[in-house]
Amino acid sequence: MKDSLPGISRKKKGKGFSYYSPTGVLITDPSVIKRINSLAIPPAYSNVWISPYPNGHIQATGRDERNRKQYIYHPLWREARQQKKFNTIIEFGKSLPKIRKHVDQQLQKPITLAKSQVIAAILYLLDNACVRIGTAIYAKENKSYGLTTLRKKHLSLEKNKAILEFTGKNAHMWHIILTHRKIIKILEKCEEIPGYELFKYKDDKGQINTITSQEVNGCLKDITKKPFTAKDFRTWTACRETFYRLVATIREGSPPTKDKLKETIGEVAQILGHTPSICQKNYIDPDIIAWWEGNQLQLWLKRRRLNIEEKEKIFLLWLKHKTR
Repeated sequence: MKDSLPGISRKKKGKGFSYYSPTGVLITDPSVIKRINSLAIPPAYSNVWISPYPNGHIQATGRDERNRKQYIYHPLWREARQQKKFNTIIEFGKSLPKIRKHVDQQLQKPITLAKSQVIAAILYLLDNACVRIGTAIYAKENKSYGLTTLRKKHLSLEKNKAILEFTGKNAHMWHIILTHRKIIKILEKCEEIPGYELFKYKDDKGQINTITSQEVNGCLKDITKKPFTAKDFRTWTACRETFYRLVATIREGSPPTKDKLKETIGEVAQILGHTPSICQKNYIDPDIIAWWEGNQLQLWLKRRRLNIEEKEKIFLLWLKHKTR
């Protein structure tokens, strides 16, 4: 169901709203009104469109106070989309060695600020700093930044280290200290190029271009031959870190309590720069939590002799096991 098709509209009525069918007839059916109210469409939304079908994957759309289009999806469709994301995380984990090999190869080359080399530096940061890729709209409207929208003012260069300090989405303050020699060198060279933006490159004609999120995602697809995006790094990190911390707790002999789970999710949320609730809802595979709460994780670990320090290897083994 698309919102370009006729839908239910709403009009202000006293302190609330009245609703009209696609043909303009006032809706009085209590069951339809109950469904609409359950969507919790913010009163401030304008140009509200509501699906006339209770099973439509898009249940409503509207424009917020900044005129940004917002979507309200059917819970089952949202759940299916979330599960699809977590089902593909094992393929992303398997592709990480290939991505990292490409990054290493680019960083081993002389610093030329070729497009592929600057993108490799961004991929390194996605993998190691868990930062968002960034969008021009958020940078312009909210003054919140991600990797591709960082400016020179966000970079500080000191002896043997580089510091990235900026405000990200949800007003989260990022303070990233980098010590990788080649990454520091690329940042130094990028800073020398004219313009406000940090991550830039020179093309074959000598023209200066800013790296975009689309170019980074395109590079990921070229490397892996799969439709991964920069967002997958954050999902992978959230799941890996949650899983590893819970495994470490079990190996320490601590009981699988709800308090420990809450503490772990809070720690991972800090890494992502999110609230614990959003982190759990959107970034952590629910199977990790289910296995912890059902004592399955403890039983799985008892049957295996694993090096707890190999966090990614252990996590991939578990992913392969649960998807068999």
